[in-house]
Amino acid sequence: MTEVAVTTVRADQTLQAAFAVAAASGDRLAVVVGEGGRVQAAVTDGDIRRAVLRGASMDSPIADIVSTAPLLVDADASDEQVRDLLLASALPALVAVDAAGRLVGIRRIVDLAPAAVTPAVGVLMVGGRGERLRPLTDKLPKPLLRIGGPAIVERLIESFRNAGVEDVFLTLNYMAEQFEERLGDGEPLGVRLHYVREAEAMGTAGSLSLLPPQTRPLLVSNGDLVTTVDFGAMVDFHRYHRAAITVAGVEYTATVPYGVLRTADHHLLHIDEKPTSRQLVSGGMYVLAPDVLRYVPVDRPFSMPDLIDAVLRDGLSVTVFPVLERWSDIGSKEEFERVLFEFAVEEES
Repeated sequence: MTEVAVTTVRADQTLQAAFAVAAASGDRLAVVVGEGGRVQAAVTDGDIRRAVLRGASMDSPIADIVSTAPLLVDADASDEQVRDLLLASALPALVAVDAAGRLVGIRRIVDLAPAAVTPAVGVLMVGGRGERLRPLTDKLPKPLLRIGGPAIVERLIESFRNAGVEDVFLTLNYMAEQFEERLGDGEPLGVRLHYVREAEAMGTAGSLSLLPPQTRPLLVSNGDLVTTVDFGAMVDFHRYHRAAITVAGVEYTATVPYGVLRTADHHLLHIDEKPTSRQLVSGGMYVLAPDVLRYVPVDRPFSMPDLIDAVLRDGLSVTVFPVLERWSDIGSKEEFERVLFEFAVEEES
């Protein structure tokens, strides 16, 4: 067992505090302690994201989501016992406590059954033309535009690497040669890059048919996103739910610029003045089980919604991973300038 110093939280602290602690812990969990340092529960990154999907606010107290029967392990439990628990629960780590219920350390699946957590294979879709950013993209593909020092695609590759990804496939079309010239074999970025060229535009999922056969989960992202999302947490979430596909969901807020009439038949009940609605929209990031590739046709363009629909029709599980971090798809020159400004301010401070 690894003895570690883990930052703990109290049950009356907020989900936002637990989320920050889990992100900093290295194991994506926050240990909830009470009087005398006794462990009350362990809150994972996934626990927090599932609570948000159920409607919880990040300002809610941690006590609102902790289990009344937390899964903890005894400090003297054998490796075999802990490994079986980890495999059965699909959790990456469990908290170990002594006879008095105090934190002793963390037991990790990567230490006890490394074959169960082989790294995902990365796929970045970088073949688009970036029409909405013309003339910026007339001579340079959108994913190669710089945000601060690195290009958009370099930031994504770094995030993939931080999630344990070792091999990244780039699906290319528009100005394909510029990616190979800029990125090379990926060694300076800490990964192995593989280039897949589309003969024609294949849609948001069609180019997956050009990949060699896979046995590991695929971490797939549009190549023009700027995000601080924890891709490792997304892969953990996918494994925990044993999903066929996991879709990243981003909250989108829209305000109606008028007073909305709430009616019953012809009677006016209420006027909502400029109401705001919040919806989860697709963030252009996915985790796919390797056998999902069989649904992708080899002879025509195919979209990610088409793939998801095909999987759902066969009764397979598709889960939603809510993004609680920064996310932008750089959909306009104004958005590009806003993100440039944000990163410039942060990197100067």
